[in-house]
Amino acid sequence: MKTLHTPTPPSPTLPTQPAVPLTLQWKRQPLPPLQAVQVLDFRAGEIALLEVEQGRVWVTCDGLLEDYFLEAGQRLSFAGPVRLRVSAEGHRPARLSWAQHRAVEGAACPPAPAASQPKASAPTQGALPRGAISAA
Repeated sequence: MKTLHTPTPPSPTLPTQPAVPLTLQWKRQPLPPLQAVQVLDFRAGEIALLEVEQGRVWVTCDGLLEDYFLEAGQRLSFAGPVRLRVSAEGHRPARLSWAQHRAVEGAACPPAPAASQPKASAPTQGALPRGAISAA
């Protein structure tokens, strides 16, 4: 009895492409101390990128219990749909840079525009919230 051996075809692979840098339009948002909380809305399929340029910023996301306190140089990203609430923490002014973009596979996020002060390194954090992409 003869057995027929058919070779297994190789799995199809997608061509690998280098990460394409995104061109983002960063918006600077001053956050005066003791002012009302400001709201940032992002739709489904959008990525929200936040970076603190100056001061300390409080960030919370509707529907999540966690609050985030970011220092100058720290970043936080969320996948939409998401409503973020931000304000300066304490009695000192803060400035937040934020951008939004459509989720694109293989895209590399560019750095936020240079701030007037040197960036501090972000401390490592525990688990990210549902919808958060990265914190650093």
